[in-house]
Amino acid sequence: MSDRMKEPGSKFKRLMRESDGEWEWFSRCDQPHYEITGKYLFFSADRDLLVNIATAELRSGAFHEAKIPMAGHNLSPEYVLCLYYQDDSLKHELAAKYRAVPGLKYRYWKGDDATLDGQYSSEFVQGLPRALRGEFRRPKR
Repeated sequence: MSDRMKEPGSKFKRLMRESDGEWEWFSRCDQPHYEITGKYLFFSADRDLLVNIATAELRSGAFHEAKIPMAGHNLSPEYVLCLYYQDDSLKHELAAKYRAVPGLKYRYWKGDDATLDGQYSSEFVQGLPRALRGEFRRPKR
């Protein structure tokens, strides 16, 4: 385990939770010392599981921000956890940590450029209602 992924129980116990009506945002009170350039993606039908992962990872000290759709605002049967970070350097550690968790799919890293360019996995797009699929295929910039 790298020194960036500290065990839960570290000094980062206080988290902020806010909602914009569509997403629930989780953040630490301190500002990141890095530029956020993308996110690690986790999928599950169990929203509470994703909330637990988000809060545990933020409290670990490595991450500063995450979001999950509010209950009832998931676009497919699964919810997505976006765990924001500076790069993909923790992808293997997160894979090892979460690979055996039942009901959880870990999709590794997605850079902000890929999101802005409308790049989504075919599995994600096929899980959307047909009327929304085109919206996720269009670039956002």
